[in-house]
Amino acid sequence: MSADGAVLAASYNRREADADPTAHAEVLALRSASAAVGHWRLDGCTLVVTLEPCTMCAGALVLARIATLVYGAVDPKAGAVGSLWDVARDPRLNHRPEVIGGVLADECGAVLRAFFAARRR
Repeated sequence: MSADGAVLAASYNRREADADPTAHAEVLALRSASAAVGHWRLDGCTLVVTLEPCTMCAGALVLARIATLVYGAVDPKAGAVGSLWDVARDPRLNHRPEVIGGVLADECGAVLRAFFAARRR
């Protein structure tokens, strides 16, 4: 989302479909948003995701200079914005976005559980 609230990009996890370990929803959305604005710096933008980002995605949003990260459910197995690591708020890095976690956490968790339950059937 841009600073004025416009949606710049939307995506979903395509790791399996693309046979690409980097095809997480966050990375794909960052790529599309960068293409939309014509620059890799996404200053003033907000990234909104269902699940707490992993280390790769947290690193990518820091490198993209995302201003704000909003996420729903925590990821105790791979979360890198507070659960296992805190890449986004690491004071050793040159950029630290505002992080707003737990937004609609129960609802996001339910969506994720339903998705994975359907894949296991």
